Amino acid sequence: MKIVAAGGPIFFSRLLQVLANGLVVMLVADRLGTHGQGLYSLTVAVIMFAAALLNGGMGLAAVPSLRQGKVPAIRMLQAQALWIGLVGLVLAVLPYLTRNSWLTAVAAERLGWTPAIAAAAAVAVLALLAFDIFNYDLLAVGRLVVGAGVNLIRALLHLAAVAVLALLACLDLSGALVAYAAAQLCAALALGFLLRHQLAASAATAQPEDGAPAPTASLSTLMFGNLRRGWIGQMSAITYLLLLRLDQGLVEVFQGAAAVGIYSLAVWAGEMLWLIPGALTSLLVHSSAAADDDQNRDAEAARAVRVGLALILCAALPVGLVAPLVFNLLAGGDFATAGPALWALLPGIVAFAPGVVLAGDFIGRGRPSWNTQASLLTVLANVAWALYLIPRHGIVGAAWASTLAYLVGGGVMVWRFHVTTGLPLRAILVVRRQDFRRHPG
Repeated sequence: MKIVAAGGPIFFSRLLQVLANGLVVMLVADRLGTHGQGLYSLTVAVIMFAAALLNGGMGLAAVPSLRQGKVPAIRMLQAQALWIGLVGLVLAVLPYLTRNSWLTAVAAERLGWTPAIAAAAAVAVLALLAFDIFNYDLLAVGRLVVGAGVNLIRALLHLAAVAVLALLACLDLSGALVAYAAAQLCAALALGFLLRHQLAASAATAQPEDGAPAPTASLSTLMFGNLRRGWIGQMSAITYLLLLRLDQGLVEVFQGAAAVGIYSLAVWAGEMLWLIPGALTSLLVHSSAAADDDQNRDAEAARAVRVGLALILCAALPVGLVAPLVFNLLAGGDFATAGPALWALLPGIVAFAPGVVLAGDFIGRGRPSWNTQASLLTVLANVAWALYLIPRHGIVGAAWASTLAYLVGGGVMVWRFHVTTGLPLRAILVVRRQDFRRHPG
């Protein structure tokens, strides 16, 4: 795999996705204000966490089996569809089980949830879960660019829906979350259709060995096998989301929802930068799954780290200069204090970029637990610093807590890669001119 050639289309789709997401955030923040933006951000965090928790590693665990041809891809997809259906059933009956419970009361009081918002959240959870599973399947069969393309379509659909609501003066918290859920659902359906078409085409051209089909396990056996193998790896996604969003929960506890709304803009601006090196993550899920004796594997992964670090360094400076100017214009200047929080957050965003890239390498090597360990350590560092800094310095303290934690997490992941590959740190982190050639010499 050639990083620049393969990563180029994904990078440009991610760049457009960053712009679309940025416009969505600005529209929602401007119309909802600081308190409404805080409730919106907290709700999206809950949705993403629930989707990661219910995912069970169903897609992650299927990658080795699909890539090595151990299980027919159509059969694996059917087992995954069974799990998605079971989760959907649980989400459908959950409102009846929790009716008039303390959970409903907390969601209404702290998150501003109504029955319509709860329904939108359930749809979004199921859609995010399905999208993640389908995307891993496509990576396993070598369709590296499809997920990035559908991600871009998802961002554009979300932007279109939010823009229409804003033009109609209907963009309130409920409308914003319904638009979010609708975009996730459309993307999951589109990716599922493309995956089914790809697998059907592959099955039609496949030539079974000796004319006999390979034996396959029952759907329930495949499903529970994936859950058993994938859960540990999925803990990485769960701890990663805790790393990204737990500080917002602590800001809500100490400062209130309005402070979360302001801080969330700094977080959105910073984290959207990770979409840029993240374009290389999915490539490494595929390429790093090569055999251990593949001599290009380690060099390609190191090159991806260097390219990702160079790209995010180039993007961080203009974002740090332009984003605070935009914050000052939103909701009559109510978001102006998000600028200092973003400046405190950017060093950590840059420092963790190698970790964002290496997450794909560790999954490809069959070591997703390394991501979990690094994320858990980073969460613990973040919580420790946040409990000290947020009460004293508010959202800027929360940003510095995240930056210090990202330095820890990024350092751990780079060090693990260094020890595993034997490559010197300079060869991993110092950018070279030839890194951006299609065929580096």
